[in-house]
Amino acid sequence: MDDGWENYVNTRYQYQICYPSRLLKPQGEPDSGDGQQFLATDGGKLTVFARNNVVGLGNDNGQSETSLSKTVEDEISYMEGSKGKTTYKVIKKNWAVFSGYNEISKEFYGKIIKREDQLFIFEIQYPRSEREKYNKIVSVIEKCFEVL
Repeated sequence: MDDGWENYVNTRYQYQICYPSRLLKPQGEPDSGDGQQFLATDGGKLTVFARNNVVGLGNDNGQSETSLSKTVEDEISYMEGSKGKTTYKVIKKNWAVFSGYNEISKEFYGKIIKREDQLFIFEIQYPRSEREKYNKIVSVIEKCFEVL
């Protein structure tokens, strides 16, 4: 199946991600210019964004930043909701991935890349009934998500 893959390039934070344009429709960048949301008619949703990492633990520059582990836990909490469950999580020095499901029968997958004082995040949610289709999509998106 040809899903019409296209790239979204964020010029403010200098990252890119690919998405199946026949399935996921871009909703436009917010005024902050930090990312974009893509929606599918079957309930799928891809959200990609970046942010400066300036809250939490101190670093050598006298600024503060949130640890990658804390960011992962915050994103998981958001994706799980009150009754969800994380089924997979890996945290390395400059990146992390996680997946699971939430209480409204949606599965989720997320990836975070840390570069210096910035965080680059994508999260995708989709109906559990569409798992087979989205597993293939997530595999492609995960590989093409990169900081430029």
